[in-house]
Amino acid sequence: MHELAYVPATKVGALIQTRKVSAEEVTKLALQRISDHNPRLNAIVAMDEEAALHTAREADKEIKSGQIRGPLHGVPITVKDSFSTMGLATTSGCTALKGYVPDKDAAVVSRLKQAGAVLLGKTNVSPLLMDIQTDNDIYGRTNNPWNDTRTAGGSSGGSAASVAAGLSYLDIGSDIGGSLRIPAHYCGVFSLKPTEGAVPATGHMPGFEGMADYASSRHLACYGPLTRSIEDVQAAFAIIAGSQGYAGGLPNGPQASSPSPSTSPLRVGWIDELPGYPVSRSIQEALRRFVQKLASQGIFVKQITSPPLDIRAAWETWGKIIDAEQNSTSSIIQRGLSYLATRKVSQQVPTASMLVPLTFKNYMRVLTKREQLIRSFEQFMAGYDVLLCPVSSTTAFPHLQKTKMVGYQPIYKEPLYIDGKPQNYWIATTYYANLFNVTGSPVVTMPIGFDTDGLPIGIQCVGKRWRDYDLLNSVSALVERCEKWQPPCTLT
Repeated sequence: MHELAYVPATKVGALIQTRKVSAEEVTKLALQRISDHNPRLNAIVAMDEEAALHTAREADKEIKSGQIRGPLHGVPITVKDSFSTMGLATTSGCTALKGYVPDKDAAVVSRLKQAGAVLLGKTNVSPLLMDIQTDNDIYGRTNNPWNDTRTAGGSSGGSAASVAAGLSYLDIGSDIGGSLRIPAHYCGVFSLKPTEGAVPATGHMPGFEGMADYASSRHLACYGPLTRSIEDVQAAFAIIAGSQGYAGGLPNGPQASSPSPSTSPLRVGWIDELPGYPVSRSIQEALRRFVQKLASQGIFVKQITSPPLDIRAAWETWGKIIDAEQNSTSSIIQRGLSYLATRKVSQQVPTASMLVPLTFKNYMRVLTKREQLIRSFEQFMAGYDVLLCPVSSTTAFPHLQKTKMVGYQPIYKEPLYIDGKPQNYWIATTYYANLFNVTGSPVVTMPIGFDTDGLPIGIQCVGKRWRDYDLLNSVSALVERCEKWQPPCTLT
């Protein structure tokens, strides 16, 4: 059974559905691997083993009777500890929610259960999903399966570590500024940040009903799968996609693009570094080698020498929207003090920009600026099927201690180092990722190699808005040019 640990979810599903192996056997294998390896990784933080085994047995009965719900029927999965799960603790890494147990499932969880997936448990997050490292006062720190001394990323760090380590066959995470893509890059797995609104937010970060009588996070956030193959990304997305309730998406919006591969030649643009924002040599060299390989096989590739949109304006827009929506319940005095405290920081870190004063008119202005940036980027993408670029400036870095917490916002004064040169923590981790939360573009993270320390390197594959399936088809063609996915060398 051990050889099944790293088999892609859809292939395990096919084995279960043809009754070459049972869902119960595969679930027991996953539970055993969790028992063996999770104490070191701390990726999975809440479980109900009996419920998982019961679901697996029921899946086997259905399959035996000829009822097959889809490619994930009987497959053990996990979900990020920010999605509501009926009867299973959901904390979003927030101490105020320790022990909180929802009475219903989030939309994505419900859809996966209806598709026959077996929920093993929940994966660890940073407090209120507000850091690029995964560590909180309820469950502690998650370690990278490639190297215990390195971060797994955040806020979907437990998700990426669980999938990379073969503890789960796939996971669902969230992303408002790189929280799917950065952990996928650090842990060497695939992820999809869909077009904003393609997957419903319903049931994400439950338990905060008393803070406001409205949904405060209206823009930028997306929800998608982390997997060990592009085929698994496609299968999971097909299950969870489609708007619901206040999620803000168009019904079946991604269906505007074709699930079938295009016969047109691929056109690939690529950027290995933005001016003034360095990327490690190992990441640049891996991207260049990959692009050269594509070119040698007849794929059209073109290096983009100038940014495809106003980078500074995009970063400032991201910061102002986050500030306006997530801090909308703060008093005028609180906002004034925060503005004075962060004014110098925002000059260096544009994503720390605040919307001051926070008025309806200024909020409409920043949303209008975002629409202009979206149009500009979509005009650029009209000439390409995929834009390739780094996810982050570094590979997985050593665990870094925060200087302090301001509410749930971690403050880091110690820099990260890129080829020996110090760089601001937030710039080094998020700047290449949150641009595409502003544009709302779908992005696949794809592993393409390793650095000299043996740590994974992933790249962003960016597509056109609402052309998620076209992007997935394009990335499938690119994956064929990569070496076969491999598990972390530290695990057996």
